[in-house]
Amino acid sequence: MRKERKMKGFTLVELLIVLLILGILIGLAVPRYLQALETSRETTFCSNVRSVISAMEVYRMNNGKLNYPTDIDNEIIQNDQYFSQKPVNPYTGKVLKARDDGNGTKGILKITVTATNATTYTVTTTPACDLGTTNPTGT
Repeated sequence: MRKERKMKGFTLVELLIVLLILGILIGLAVPRYLQALETSRETTFCSNVRSVISAMEVYRMNNGKLNYPTDIDNEIIQNDQYFSQKPVNPYTGKVLKARDDGNGTKGILKITVTATNATTYTVTTTPACDLGTTNPTGT
């Protein structure tokens, strides 16, 4: 008489079904993760742009002037008085600049202070940060 041995382990079909289920779950999770990562970069970028704009207003109050600084990078962004931690462009990993080209398609910032009287400025960003008015003095 033959002794029947009880085999322990999984069959090939069972392993393939488990791998198929895992593949489907990964296929659903990865796009959502990448979308969340992009949304977080955009949110961080816009938050840092708003921080720079706020620092520009604080600069005017500290100096008792109506004029904005023409050299935003050195007078505000690199100044420890306005930032304990310098704002970083999440698309490049480098410190944000008033004229930042980002990665070529996203993370682009252009802050332009009018050269004639320096009481107005314009802000252009990609992605759009919904900054409201870019001429806060109304002039």
